Amino acid sequence: MLRNKVTGIAEAISHVESGMSVAIGGFLTQGDPLTLIRALRASEVTDLTIYSCTGGFKNRGVVELVILGKVRKLVCSHVGTTPDVVKAYHAGDLDLQLVPQGTLAEQLRAGGAGLGGFLTPTGVGTVVENDKQVLEVEGKLYLLEHSIRADVALVRAHDGDSWGNLRYRGTAGNYNAVCATCADFTIAEVEFLYNPGEISPESVHTPGIYVDSVVRADLTYCSELLAPC
Repeated sequence: MLRNKVTGIAEAISHVESGMSVAIGGFLTQGDPLTLIRALRASEVTDLTIYSCTGGFKNRGVVELVILGKVRKLVCSHVGTTPDVVKAYHAGDLDLQLVPQGTLAEQLRAGGAGLGGFLTPTGVGTVVENDKQVLEVEGKLYLLEHSIRADVALVRAHDGDSWGNLRYRGTAGNYNAVCATCADFTIAEVEFLYNPGEISPESVHTPGIYVDSVVRADLTYCSELLAPC
């Protein structure tokens, strides 16, 4: 049944509990769900496993949770712009797993599509291959990569409606689109909120069937690096 999914920040973030796995959209400064990240930062939640393309940018994004010791394991593709993530790893405070970017995106997409995994040639013959099954198909070697399902997803959209239909702007779509589909409970923060029917169905990037809660983004976070959210 279609319903109004708009909630307050506190109610939305209450669905994240200690020990859960959380998929977080965004790429460096683009499309970070900062309103939700900072609500999570202010909560008592700890021991999280985070799936995200990057650790954030400088002191913004996922790294904010790492600094506070809320993240037990971070699975991502890039931490070169977040020195505090690297420090936490070397200090033994963070379990860090680096995954090729395309592989991570497909793992999340496969999780949202209900697939168990997929075959990829990426990483064959490298350390990425360690502890993974290697299969030969028509004379070519592939790694079997398992799909990813998360307990909760935090994503950011440029706009959306109260039914949870989302639209992203430019490169801010990045990992938000795949993260939105791969979780048991998806929370979306939106810059602009519309009533049902005010968004053309043909322009929707993430259908509302994947979204469980919609909150209004705090637009003050968008001006921090003068980058579009």
